[in-house]
Amino acid sequence: MNWNDPHVKLSLKEWQELLDWRGRDSRLVRAAFAWSRRKKAFLAQLKNWRRRLPRPQDPLRVLFWLPGGLGDAACAKRLVMAYRTYLPQAVFDVYAPLPGVGETLFGADEKTNVLTQDDFYTADYDLAVQACLAAKFLHVNEERLRRNAPDFLPVLQRAQQAQAALGTLLDDLFLTEGVLGRWLYAQGGRRFDLMAYTAGTELPHDAFAQLSVTDHARQKWGLEGVSYLTFHDGTSSAQTVSRQRPTRAWPAVRWCEFFRLFKQAFPHIKLVQLGGQNSPVYEEADVCLVGKTRVQELPSILQGALAHVDTESGLVHLAQFLDVRSVVIFGPSSAHFFGYAKNENLAAGPCGGCMWVSNDWMLKCPLGAVAAPCTQAVSAQSVLDAVKRILKH
Repeated sequence: MNWNDPHVKLSLKEWQELLDWRGRDSRLVRAAFAWSRRKKAFLAQLKNWRRRLPRPQDPLRVLFWLPGGLGDAACAKRLVMAYRTYLPQAVFDVYAPLPGVGETLFGADEKTNVLTQDDFYTADYDLAVQACLAAKFLHVNEERLRRNAPDFLPVLQRAQQAQAALGTLLDDLFLTEGVLGRWLYAQGGRRFDLMAYTAGTELPHDAFAQLSVTDHARQKWGLEGVSYLTFHDGTSSAQTVSRQRPTRAWPAVRWCEFFRLFKQAFPHIKLVQLGGQNSPVYEEADVCLVGKTRVQELPSILQGALAHVDTESGLVHLAQFLDVRSVVIFGPSSAHFFGYAKNENLAAGPCGGCMWVSNDWMLKCPLGAVAAPCTQAVSAQSVLDAVKRILKH
């Protein structure tokens, strides 16, 4: 994506203006933003007052704060790996709020500390980065970086310029990330374009590095030496599943159709269901691990699978770092935006790709349909055919 294209710059400026217009005539909104800015400034001053001043001989310290779920953290792993090449001697601290996520993705790196609590101070670090869809610097000690990592300076400068260009769109990513995501999708961008731009370095869309995996979890659940396929309903423990299924979830009737077809075609391959505690359980699963596994066990289980079937979820992004291919059912999420080259990416179209159109797009169809027609349109036979293509190789 060419970020220097005048049309891209003008489009981004238009979205910034639209965001400003919504609050321009509202005293309440202007007051809320002013209060938020003052609060952030006060907290920054407080943290600077409490900061631990480094000694000249201390190694560089870098913090990566990875909000979001397993998928967001797995995507952000590319940024951590890229910065490691520029800062090989630095000590990295990684904090992901969901239990087990940080340990799963970064626990094998001897120079990376996985934090389990958010009791850190960004001012204690030479570089503190918040990374999800975009990268945002929370603190920069330019003097120490200039002295100890001169090769990193061009990356730092490009990132600072990019983040400055986004302006208010990066002020509060919890509020504006959906706006940025929708804008990026409208421009024809992909998942890592914005993160790469705001991080000042290139990030590959398709990962080649592999996670270090043991066979302990497969042994624990009786899967070692077993031919099996994993599947995931597309919901997570962070979602409250009601009668109305999330728009990204494939309809239960389609899953049941797929199980019947799969058992007819591959009676010797077991079906292993993965998922959080809120995922619905399917009796067709030969091994049901819903709500039973720790996040740290998932790489081992996925690594041993012949294939993985899912919607666009955190497990698919995790599997990108493993030697397993996925069949991914896309509905409101875009296959172009999120899809990986090694996977079978299925989208029925033309309806779909409505991510970030509304605040509740993951729970309700923006067009008012009771069940999302985009995910319903993907047939069980097409999923089975995709599985066959993977198993053939």
